[in-house]
Amino acid sequence: MKKKTDTGFIVSQHHDASPDTLRVNLKWEGDHGISAFDLGSLDEVPHCENESENTGWAIIKPSHPVGPGEAIPLRKGERP
Repeated sequence: MKKKTDTGFIVSQHHDASPDTLRVNLKWEGDHGISAFDLGSLDEVPHCENESENTGWAIIKPSHPVGPGEAIPLRKGERP
């Protein structure tokens, strides 16, 4: 079975220091960094960083509810 490497998933979320921001932790498979994913689909993203080869986190200001299990696709032009 072919592994799906074109999607990242939110594995947890935490309230950040500011009341209107969240820190979301993402996990994925494949040779990508967190910036390869369409974090803009979560709305405004003031900051994001890789933690390991297949994990990272982002500070977001969401305009809609987000939560664990939500899929984040690769940005257009990124290859799986």
